[in-house]
Amino acid sequence: MGSTETMKALVFHGPYDVRLEDRPVPHVIDPTDVVVKTTSAALCGSELHRYRGHSKINMQPGYICGHEGMGIVHEVGHEVRNFKRGDRIIAPFTISCGECFHCKRGITGRCVKCKSFGSVALDGSQAQYFRVPLADSTLFHTPQEGDLGELLILMTDIFPTGFNGARNAFRETPSDLWKDMTVVVIGCGPVALCSIICAREYKPARIIAIDSVPDRLQRAQDLGCIPLNFKTVDVVKEVMRLTDGNGAHAVIEVVGLSPALKTAYDVICPGGKISSVGVHNGELPFTAADCYNKNVHIQFGRCPARYVFKEALQALIRNKSTIEKMEFIDVVLPGLDESCVDALRRFERAEVNKVVFKPNGTDA
Repeated sequence: MGSTETMKALVFHGPYDVRLEDRPVPHVIDPTDVVVKTTSAALCGSELHRYRGHSKINMQPGYICGHEGMGIVHEVGHEVRNFKRGDRIIAPFTISCGECFHCKRGITGRCVKCKSFGSVALDGSQAQYFRVPLADSTLFHTPQEGDLGELLILMTDIFPTGFNGARNAFRETPSDLWKDMTVVVIGCGPVALCSIICAREYKPARIIAIDSVPDRLQRAQDLGCIPLNFKTVDVVKEVMRLTDGNGAHAVIEVVGLSPALKTAYDVICPGGKISSVGVHNGELPFTAADCYNKNVHIQFGRCPARYVFKEALQALIRNKSTIEKMEFIDVVLPGLDESCVDALRRFERAEVNKVVFKPNGTDA
């Protein structure tokens, strides 16, 4: 492929301004790079923080969007050992070296060489091709088990993130107490639904789901949750009523806004765990004294997608039929054109659940 060839890409230019453009096809820069021909790329709710102008980072215009991508290896750097041209791959949403202290501890999302796809630091996958640095320690070969098909795109970010949110919520509680737990999930978008699906595997007494979008609340209810619409119900009072005044034993916060964290604190019981996987931009809506007075355990942060990938994949396989029945991926668009920009607008308005682009067509 010649260096002057171009590709279609979705490019960030500022709040509510993502454009379809022709961009140069990327090539290997470092010997540990590969270039991937994109077969699927998806929209993620965390992109909306920038799209709405709420983010304090990655607001500079000009980078290619998208951190959920999979495809076919097209070009290979000479130091890459684990991948060859033609291999089908899944790209977790951040790159990682596999060698630093953080990677060895399992915090791959905070690798010292970490970059997130779809950012100022690294162009993303909402394009016909994307470059992957540190390919050997970042990518996974497309799993053959489970016959997951298009659901594999969920493994780039949102299913591992949902899995991690649920895992963190339960793991400090002895397993013999899981059956007595009340779990609250704040937010019922795609990541939250993945958390609910994974939380169900721990078999808690109840899961309470909070949102304001009727379709999302219905999806949560279909998964066995008690749905609460925060626009029509005082959710704190209702959680307390449902728990005989005790509060929730764990809260999975998947929104990424201070009011959601405040709700998490208000409904958590003494000694409870707040597992926050939402991407936050504001200040904490409670004080250290507040946390002291409830003995609250709080865990924030980006999912170590590479570290939890294998466990999360098995959870996805176990729940394949449930996810398929939900029609989780409700929009699939062949090619990259203006309909993709329109799909982003619809996604921002919560009119659709999960949008997948096929940048090189459905046959790629």
